[in-house]
Amino acid sequence: MTPQATTALTLAARTEGILLDPTYTSRALAGLTPAVKDGDIKPGQRTIFLHSGGLPGLFGHQQALALAETESAANTDKP
Repeated sequence: MTPQATTALTLAARTEGILLDPTYTSRALAGLTPAVKDGDIKPGQRTIFLHSGGLPGLFGHQQALALAETESAANTDKP
């Protein structure tokens, strides 16, 4: 997992409750995010991000699994 993919995976999980796989969709979102920040995709412009599955891919990556477990533990500590 690249640092950008890790950031995208965490962003999607925290803000949308969507678990992305670390191989494809997290990297795709990592590419989409700068396009929004840089203004290539403008506010209100229709944009589609297709997440077609891939959750089992999370379990093949120890780094992603550890990240998911850390996030889960952090969220259970909140009131």
